[in-house]
Amino acid sequence: MMGENKIIYSNLLELSTSDYRLTEGEQDIKGWKVRNESGITIGEVKDLLFDPEHLAVRYMVVNLENTGNEPDEKPILIPIGLGHLHDQENVVVPDFHTDQLHAMPLYIKGEVTHQTEDTIRDVIGSPAALRMEEKITELDRKLFYDHHHFDRKGSLIKRDNDADGFSGDANAADRGEERKTIHELIDQSKSS
Repeated sequence: MMGENKIIYSNLLELSTSDYRLTEGEQDIKGWKVRNESGITIGEVKDLLFDPEHLAVRYMVVNLENTGNEPDEKPILIPIGLGHLHDQENVVVPDFHTDQLHAMPLYIKGEVTHQTEDTIRDVIGSPAALRMEEKITELDRKLFYDHHHFDRKGSLIKRDNDADGFSGDANAADRGEERKTIHELIDQSKSS
C-alpha cells in the first residue's frame, strides 16, 4: 500500500522556542545533568518537547555524554515520565543499558515523526513486552501518550530527597527488577 510509507510528523515543539510555560510546581530543567539511578551522569537536558494540542510536556531532549562508541553530545529524546527530580539540578532516569542509549534515534529539531516515537518506545520497551514478542505491538496513535512513560506525576515536580537521593521513590525496587530483566535480555540477545 502506498500510504504506509507516508511520513507523519508529531506536533511537538521545543519549550525554549515557544510560548508554552510550565505550570506551577513544574521545574524548568534545561541545563540540568541527567543521571541514572546508579548516580552516573549520562548527559544534560538541552530542552523539553511539548504537545501544544494537549499542553503537556512529552520528552526531555538530552545530549548524551560519554556513552561509549557514539559521538559525544548526541541528542536523544527520553519520555518525560521516566525522569524524576531528586536534588537540585539533577534529573534521575532508569539505568538504561548502553545498547539502549546507542539505539535511541538521533533527535533532529522539527523532524520528530510517529516512527521516531515508535522507535523510542521499542528501544525503551518493557520486560513483559520483550519476553512476549520481538517488536512491541502497534498502538493506537490517540492512546500513544497514555503510556506510563509519559506520566508526569512526579516527573518534573520537585520532591523531597531520600538519604541517597537516587532511589527514593516507592517504585525504585520495581524499576530495579525491570532494569535487571532488560539488561539480561539485551545481553542474551547479543550472545545468541
